[in-house]
Amino acid sequence: MQLGARVSSYARDPAGGEAAMDAAVVDASSSFSSSLSVSSSDPGGIDMLVVDGAALFASGGLCACLDGAWNATRAVFNLAFLPAGRGGRVVYLAPAPGADRSEVGQQADAARAGLENLARTVSVEWARHEITLVTIAVGDATAPGEAAALTAYLASPVGAYFSGCLLDLRGPAGG
Repeated sequence: MQLGARVSSYARDPAGGEAAMDAAVVDASSSFSSSLSVSSSDPGGIDMLVVDGAALFASGGLCACLDGAWNATRAVFNLAFLPAGRGGRVVYLAPAPGADRSEVGQQADAARAGLENLARTVSVEWARHEITLVTIAVGDATAPGEAAALTAYLASPVGAYFSGCLLDLRGPAGG
């Protein structure tokens, strides 16, 4: 089972409660699916969470993207970042504007805006814990290597400067 599907299904039906959901999300993060990646410099900790909003969006649309991003972020914060007391980074990869030309695909810009607002709002609340959140908006012509290089930069010590912002790779005029 892919973690992205697991996260979005918990978002719709958290029958086991938030603590059980958080534990399941972090436990499943060791499988490194295409929807969620976790990097750690030591085996017992998590330094960075990368949520592939495009994969979540493709699997279930706008609600799956935003709910999955929030649930994964909250789970890693509660069970990894906060107990470690050393901060961490969260990067949201927003779906490209032309992610899908179907009716659901027309919501790709709404998903990008939702991830951007999530990063902005939560970065203010969690700044005291040294948690930074950033959204990367990829364009239809953005190469995977470009998003990967930017994500690697954000994982570096100088990347800690960025928080609560949108890093726009969509080209001129954000389109």
